[in-house]
Amino acid sequence: MDILNRLLARIVRWRCRAAQRRALRRLDDRLLDDVGLDRATAEREARRMF
Repeated sequence: MDILNRLLARIVRWRCRAAQRRALRRLDDRLLDDVGLDRATAEREARRMF
């Protein structure tokens, strides 16, 4: 059962990261600058799978 819980937790983390990366992709350049990122870095991070 512990293995199943760990797998479920990992999947939840992956989905959360994917949602955060989609949100990062939607930020405009001004907001990206506010958090210290440029468009290229944000796009590179948004393309990551996990």
